[in-house]
Amino acid sequence: MKARVGFISLGCPKNRVDTEVMLGLLKREGYLVVNKMDQADIVIVNTCGFVTPAKEEAINTLLEVALLKDKGNVKKIIATGCLVQRYARELQEEIPEIDALVGVSDFVRIAEVVARVQTGERCCLVGELSNRFRESGPRVLSTPPGWVYLKIAEGCDNRCSYCAIPLIRGPFRSRPLSDILEEAQKLAGLGIKELVLVAQDTTMYGQDLEKNLSLALLLQNLSRIEGIEWIRVMYAHPLHVTPEMVEVIGREPGVIPYLDLPIQHADDSVLKRMGRGYSRSYLVSLIEDLRRRLPGLVLRTTVMVGFPGESESSFENLCSFVKETGFDWLGAFMYSEEEGTAAARWEDDVLEEEKQRRWREIMRMQSAITSELNRRRTGKVEQILVEGCTGPGVYWGRGYYQAPEVDGITILKSAKPLQVGQMVNARLVDSKGYDVTAEVVE
Repeated sequence: MKARVGFISLGCPKNRVDTEVMLGLLKREGYLVVNKMDQADIVIVNTCGFVTPAKEEAINTLLEVALLKDKGNVKKIIATGCLVQRYARELQEEIPEIDALVGVSDFVRIAEVVARVQTGERCCLVGELSNRFRESGPRVLSTPPGWVYLKIAEGCDNRCSYCAIPLIRGPFRSRPLSDILEEAQKLAGLGIKELVLVAQDTTMYGQDLEKNLSLALLLQNLSRIEGIEWIRVMYAHPLHVTPEMVEVIGREPGVIPYLDLPIQHADDSVLKRMGRGYSRSYLVSLIEDLRRRLPGLVLRTTVMVGFPGESESSFENLCSFVKETGFDWLGAFMYSEEEGTAAARWEDDVLEEEKQRRWREIMRMQSAITSELNRRRTGKVEQILVEGCTGPGVYWGRGYYQAPEVDGITILKSAKPLQVGQMVNARLVDSKGYDVTAEVVE
């Protein structure tokens, strides 16, 4: 009898795709995947190691699973992902309950690793980062019916001064176009309506492959796949947004006018120290052009507070930019020092309490902006992807203006039964904070 395997996936959507591939590889070999960790023979923790809070969450999770092993509930523990790629030796020493460590280029060997630990072998597969990216193997989708994350590249070449991703995931590597299109066709055949494109920098897609291959060309090809109704672009770098990409978004009905555009900051001195390669004025010009060329554009961004050298004046410049721009959605995080990065050489001179204050202030500001923009949407009829049911006649889902898991939701009222994963037209009738309420129209 094959072992029962439990999975805990931490971190970003890119990591989640890796988890889904591992699930598919194990399922293909006949392993039974269980949801409750205390019912698993083997627990696999796919870790995140991007920022300090993520590292702490990963370590705490591993310790909790180690406790289950000590109690006899779990027989083997396998750790994978970014934290392992960077700190394999430390994890071996500090958490001896871990039976196997698997790096970010070796997770496709997960079935082999599971078989080896079952024989009592302890192993560490943390090899050199591959110079090619090919998403190998089947996937077991963990997202609600109707949408999936589609990873189009791995690694990053941007070398922002605060970011350890190039050290962990390696240089930028685009996935072959044929691989992406083949998977997208299969997903459409499963009834998937929305593809959410993810990478460390989606806008760099194709630059390392053949000439003239780009995100614009990828979007154009994906939009021709029958059954796919929404294609959403996440993780777009402001420097790499091209006129051709914007043209495709405006021209192809399936490529929705939604763009996740992490700016990180808007004060010129901070942007320079971050190594972002652009200025506040560049951002103003870019966003004005995007809104002019893409009617109905929804913009999401991410910002960082408490970066070394961020004065109160710098923070106020960020706040004024956010207020003037009126992003539909915004996520913020506090700077944490990451060893090996350029910023780690500088004094972390913003006190933790001050970082927290700035984070709260900018999130309060954004909450008011989002609430007002949602209020303005009331009265419109929008297409909604149904994601779940909360009770008789009450469902929840998302419009094109809401990315999964990070933005708000649309609460949907319908006199007729709806199927999870279907698209319906609904009139937006109310809003509260980050969420809106809609009624299905015939």
